[in-house]
Amino acid sequence: MMPVTLRTARLVLDLPVERDIELVTHYCQDPLFERFLTTPWPYTEQHARGFLTEYVPAAWESGSELTWALRTAEGGPLIGVISLRSERGELGFWLGAEHRGSAYMAEATNAVCEWALDGGLRGLEVVVWRANEGNLASTMVARAAGFRRTTPVDSTVPGRDGAPLPGWCAERGAVVDADAYASWEPILGSTR
Repeated sequence: MMPVTLRTARLVLDLPVERDIELVTHYCQDPLFERFLTTPWPYTEQHARGFLTEYVPAAWESGSELTWALRTAEGGPLIGVISLRSERGELGFWLGAEHRGSAYMAEATNAVCEWALDGGLRGLEVVVWRANEGNLASTMVARAAGFRRTTPVDSTVPGRDGAPLPGWCAERGAVVDADAYASWEPILGSTR
């Protein structure tokens, strides 16, 4: 599959490339990544180089995982990453600490979901989101992007070592469910 560029009111989502190595290395050294993500830890420039020059292009080519860089302008610096694993329709993302609190990730998540569910990924009917229990920032993004919290029989997420950890799960179809926002009340309360 050829990489696809997506645009929102404030963002350009395009292919993360080699010139992004320094920023990916910097962002992925955030202590929250050790706690909530499966990225290697400690994260090094070598990890970023392999991710950007080998993994991302190969995954786009095979169609197995589609990864976008978030930028606030065409050709601008990377501020975060969002990806969609095509086999399960599972979304994952992270945003550099300096850019959190701006609703950029909810905006990017909406763009990726709308593209994927409108034929970008043929046959995909639902996008799935999972996060480690306690990852409230990711949970707030999922809620803001119209995901409905679910409670599957297996509500675990893989840890860095592959062992299952308690997780939270959600899904979103092409049409946002009317009860999507309210489904998060047990975790996030009812504040709008």
